[in-house]
Amino acid sequence: MEPVILKGNREGVVVHLDCNLDFNELCARIEAKIKAADTFLGNKTEVIINSGSVAFNFGQAQQLRDLLDSLGLGIKKFIPEVNNQEEVLKDIPVPQVVIDDTRFLAQGPALIIRKNLRSGQSIFHDGTIIILGDVNPGAEVIATGHILVIGNLRGIAHAGAKGDTRAVVFASRLQPTQLRIANFITRAPDEEVLVPLEPEIARIKDEMVVIEKYMQK
Repeated sequence: MEPVILKGNREGVVVHLDCNLDFNELCARIEAKIKAADTFLGNKTEVIINSGSVAFNFGQAQQLRDLLDSLGLGIKKFIPEVNNQEEVLKDIPVPQVVIDDTRFLAQGPALIIRKNLRSGQSIFHDGTIIILGDVNPGAEVIATGHILVIGNLRGIAHAGAKGDTRAVVFASRLQPTQLRIANFITRAPDEEVLVPLEPEIARIKDEMVVIEKYMQK
């Protein structure tokens, strides 16, 4: 088969990859294929990456994101996505919160976003969302699993969007304008509050959203 094949389905354009090829060579083939497929892609802004039975590590996934970004495209999702968050995160030197406590292991694949989210941007993912950057006021993050922000969370966050009350929201600086877990919701207070100086975690306790300092065990 060709190393890079573009196909359309109900979800959009799928980029099928032959991952037996050297990764750098594969990236070069992807670039050439995308550049030659303007007519096929039309006004599409995102593609789905299908790597067969091979799951890219974080570094490879980020290299693909950077490549497609240079071509004016984003990645909607990877197929397959790694189902074990610990494997997804092994190359990331940050959130110990994710892998030291089994309470934080999500049901479903993790989506890693390595950029700041601006006002007006909205992200939805069926699983856990990990953001290596800030969620600015006016931005919205919705996950059926957990939301983990290694940065400032000052926008809207909705974890456990399908009703999972075990979901949590973690942030290095937790200052959401609105925070929701499953069907429980809380909003930022009207009065001025101090900026948190330590990571915090929000979860459901006694049928209400509570925010606590994150204490690593």
